[in-house]
Amino acid sequence: MNAQVFTPGQAELELTLLNVDAESMSSSDLYLWLRESGLPSEVAIRLESLVDTVTEIGNRVISIGKIILIKIIEFVNAHPNLAIGIAVGAAIGTLVSMIPFLGVYLAPIAMAVSTTIGAIAGHRIDKLEKGQAVNTQAELVAIGQDAIEIAKEFFKLLIAIFNAVFDERVLQGV
Repeated sequence: MNAQVFTPGQAELELTLLNVDAESMSSSDLYLWLRESGLPSEVAIRLESLVDTVTEIGNRVISIGKIILIKIIEFVNAHPNLAIGIAVGAAIGTLVSMIPFLGVYLAPIAMAVSTTIGAIAGHRIDKLEKGQAVNTQAELVAIGQDAIEIAKEFFKLLIAIFNAVFDERVLQGV
């Protein structure tokens, strides 16, 4: 995975830009954005503690919770079918957990399998919609390749955020 490597100046600029984006969005605007993204209001309300999470870096306060949440929402908006596949897989796992007596034992397996299958199916649909080639084989190697692509896409985003934060902390001697 090719993580973006920042120089200290680039890290400071990137973090400042991310923080400006986060600060320009009020909590109520963020709540509306979450609701427009299709998130149930109960979940959006529970994310309030993440939105309020800040960290002090050097002599300034960074809205790290808002930054992370905004980036995750951007990821979900860029990969809508992947998100739907994961949600359907999680719902199936939850339904299996409701089976009397056996549900407790089957739920962890059903959740892992159905969420993985849903994520891969959604990822393949997203690739088709973007006009990219899709490996339609159901063998383990093809599934593993899709899982790796999904992980690369998601973690590329988080690595860039954390590099900016940690490079800035090193810069400030925190």
